[in-house]
Amino acid sequence: MSLPNIEHWDNIFLPLEPLFTAQTDDYTPLDRDAASEAAMNGQNWHFNMLKLVGSWVAKGNTDGEIHILSEKHTLPGYTVEQTWLDVKPMIAGARRKNYDAPANKNEAHDGPVQRKILTLISDVELKDPEYVIDDVIEEKTLIGLIGPSGSGKTFVALDIALSLATGKDYHGFGASKGLVIMSAGEGHLGIPRRAEAWCKHNGSNLRAASFAITDRAVDLFSEAPLNAFCNEIEEIAKTRGNPKLIIIDTVARHMAGKDENNAKEMGELVQTADKLKHDYQCAVMLVHHTGHNNQDRARGSTAFKGALDTEILVKPLGDNDIIVSCEKQKDGPEFETMQFLKVSVDPSLALQQVVISSPKTKLAGSQRLAMDTFYEATKGNVASAGLTLDEWRPLFNERHTGDNQKSKDTAFRRAREELVNKGLLKCSDDIYRLGDKAT
Repeated sequence: MSLPNIEHWDNIFLPLEPLFTAQTDDYTPLDRDAASEAAMNGQNWHFNMLKLVGSWVAKGNTDGEIHILSEKHTLPGYTVEQTWLDVKPMIAGARRKNYDAPANKNEAHDGPVQRKILTLISDVELKDPEYVIDDVIEEKTLIGLIGPSGSGKTFVALDIALSLATGKDYHGFGASKGLVIMSAGEGHLGIPRRAEAWCKHNGSNLRAASFAITDRAVDLFSEAPLNAFCNEIEEIAKTRGNPKLIIIDTVARHMAGKDENNAKEMGELVQTADKLKHDYQCAVMLVHHTGHNNQDRARGSTAFKGALDTEILVKPLGDNDIIVSCEKQKDGPEFETMQFLKVSVDPSLALQQVVISSPKTKLAGSQRLAMDTFYEATKGNVASAGLTLDEWRPLFNERHTGDNQKSKDTAFRRAREELVNKGLLKCSDDIYRLGDKAT
């Protein structure tokens, strides 16, 4: 289904002014039912769809309403999305020729088309969740990517975005290639550098990536800037298809002076995100800071988390590592926690997945001394070596500050027992070796 030259409009419709100001003997009103039936039967599909789309635009239907109307005209072997990609340029052509100008006042107006909202429970089709990134990001969902300031949230968002934009697997999870849009509230110079580094690290071509970023935060609360943003998305979508994911980074930068602690105002942001999700049938990701006192929950109103389908938490680990965990996955299982290392790749950094670090058991006093002297006594060969008490005790006693031998022996015995109970050491036939939690 390839779209003919948009100039075909002139061959299909009468010029606009005569159409609405003076009826001619040659003019015959469009029989929408006949054109619709012909298109659904595959008869001159483009010709009939051009006529239908023009009539819908002339009626005053919105793009979203035309999207719904066009769905039933999808031909066998094609998807609804492919149909929409062909219909969108038709809409643009009709609007350029002013078919959405006020029509003859005497002509009946059918009013807006609304999507059916009620379905009998017995008629609801049960389906498994569908993903844009397998088991991680579901289609048509609202995602919160949260973390403390400086934790690497944008690195993680870009890692997800560029996997989709290039079709490259996301660390072993399949990614559905498609357009990604990012409204960037900050880092406009750094994001292209990070994208270039990501492509070098992952063997991808940046020029082939279907990824577009803004040069400033979009005002999501004002109709004109939001419509301008959507118009630009639709222009790119003509050649790249509808977006798979829209990223808003960060919530704070897109609040336009509103209060993120206010449930009503946070709800307005969520409502706009839901509209983008509905209009483009895509996932929307809101990148947001965690609280100052609680770095495991999103900052501001709880209305934010309540609206999410998925919540992903990003936390720093040391200077160079990032932990990514799933805190909420409404309709599917939460994905396993992942750890990434920030590696230097010219001209910026990229994320490389690494094995999850085992949490370090905190030791103090005699336990710390016993563990340190155990390592010293094995001379670093801890993986296979074992120690007898006679090999280990002298090093411990030498450095313990007990006043007499009895106090040293008591401290050594208690420390050994505690290390075994913690799983850091194990004992068999009076030979001590590293335990499972120390390896």
